[in-house]
Amino acid sequence: MPSFSAELALTFSLALGVVLGGSLFGAIGGLLAGYPARTMWRLAGDLKLWAVVTALGGDFETFQRLEQGILRGQFLDLGKQLLLLAAAFAGAHFGALLVLAASGVRR
Repeated sequence: MPSFSAELALTFSLALGVVLGGSLFGAIGGLLAGYPARTMWRLAGDLKLWAVVTALGGDFETFQRLEQGILRGQFLDLGKQLLLLAAAFAGAHFGALLVLAASGVRR
């Protein structure tokens, strides 16, 4: 089992990769429509939630651990899950910001 810091880095990187990869490959489809930059920017925003879900494992284990932390007083597990959730959100948001900067689209 990896250390917690390695798990944080993996979660951040996975969410970042989902947003970047999905946006870049989606921009190929945007080439057919004639607006690859705008398509890439729109996809980055749409993929943020899915990137977080993917980075956290895509199942209910995270919510079960949050429940155990709150209802059963296991505050160490609660803190770890909240940090993993924050890392996933940060990775997805950072990926969206990178796509926004690369696409040159103004909000």
